[in-house]
Amino acid sequence: MIDRHIVGAGLLALLLGGCTVGPDFHPPVADLPARWPGSAQASAPPNQDWWRGFGDPVLDRLEAQALAANLDLRIAEERLVAARIARDARHADSLPQVGGQLGYSRNRISTAGLAGVLAPLLGQSPEAADAAIPKAYAFDLYQSDISMSWAIDLWGKNRRETEAATAGIAQAEAATRGARLSVEAAVAQTYWQWRGLVEERRLALRDQALGQRTLAIAAALQVRGLATGIDVRAVEQEQRARQDALLMLDADIANAAHALAVLVGGNPDTPPIEAAERPAMPLLAEPAPGLPSDLARRRPDILAAEAALHAATAAIGAAQADFYPSLNLSGLFGIDVLNLADFGWDARTTSAGPVLSIPIFAGGRLQRQLSLRRSEERSAALAYQKTVRDAWREVDDALTNIRALDQRRALAKAGSLARMQTVTAIDARYRRGDIAATPLIEAQAAQVAAERALLRQTIAGALARIQLYVALGG
Repeated sequence: MIDRHIVGAGLLALLLGGCTVGPDFHPPVADLPARWPGSAQASAPPNQDWWRGFGDPVLDRLEAQALAANLDLRIAEERLVAARIARDARHADSLPQVGGQLGYSRNRISTAGLAGVLAPLLGQSPEAADAAIPKAYAFDLYQSDISMSWAIDLWGKNRRETEAATAGIAQAEAATRGARLSVEAAVAQTYWQWRGLVEERRLALRDQALGQRTLAIAAALQVRGLATGIDVRAVEQEQRARQDALLMLDADIANAAHALAVLVGGNPDTPPIEAAERPAMPLLAEPAPGLPSDLARRRPDILAAEAALHAATAAIGAAQADFYPSLNLSGLFGIDVLNLADFGWDARTTSAGPVLSIPIFAGGRLQRQLSLRRSEERSAALAYQKTVRDAWREVDDALTNIRALDQRRALAKAGSLARMQTVTAIDARYRRGDIAATPLIEAQAAQVAAERALLRQTIAGALARIQLYVALGG
């Protein structure tokens, strides 16, 4: 005969182990191409510190400061901490809960009307019983209790809720990575915009100096009767426009410096860079985007969408568990006495045993709750697909923009070189005395305009590369 204790232990193990209802989560397969069209293929993803590819020590310093002190990033990190705490709190619900209490109360019980009830039992008249029974009874009550409860996770509801909370941690981690990438990109973009504005200001000063020479020539010609006041006023208006553009550049440079200061965790009135910090401006080669399949494992918004789908799938199991009976083990040990002298083992009160709750009728609430969770899971699956396709489009757009901007920069570079050669030839003629200064000034102004066009294409190329790194997930 099988020992009943062995059977009891087996049943208890089966009871405590339970089962887990609901669908298990399987990571979705991202619908991505086999390779990025028209791009150099690489098996390895870009370096995590992608901004180092610019070879700019000032940018490296700014990125380090931002990662250490940026407030948006610190907020995201704190949300990750909160998600981990929430998961641990959810897991704690599956453990036995034990509590205790000590209490004292002074109590008074009224005896009004009690004489009329007791008089027939005592064989007394109501008047005699009323005189014998006090109007109230006062007493002290001392209580000491320890209670225990344990909700047995028969159908895995708590496990599914813990699973969903764990997926919430993955979602918060992805959001933190996304915040980090966003901060890195914002620092790099703002820095390159600042660099471009500083270079444009240098070109604007050259243009202003050329305009001043033109104004001096126009004034001299007016004195000799070779130009009119209208000609001089037209040159003056052009010079005022140059001064206005210079003032706007100064404001834009200051605003960019303020934005950088906030991004790196400082105050707006303490810009972290100076205009003198101007390393050489390189043109990066097109970043190798790696395999498209890497995108789903690296891009924060795709990882967050996958985690959201995981949480929604686990929530279905938690909703299904509500259809089944629930078991709670509870116990109580207490001592209640009217006098402290009576406090002891003989004054104990105990209770222990299981409570089985069975859902019988809930007005359709449980079914609607399950239907809602399934709808949320379908929405999360669709959101995942949309996130993947949006990411695919952003990578394709970034690669297309980089190729177009590189071609435009090549044209701008050729135009700048041609202008420079023109200025050299005209300057030689001017020095020989073959021509006046005006053609040389005009050629130099055209060269400044060509350099400005090349500068803008260079900055646009740098910003496009930053956008590609963001689209690739860093």
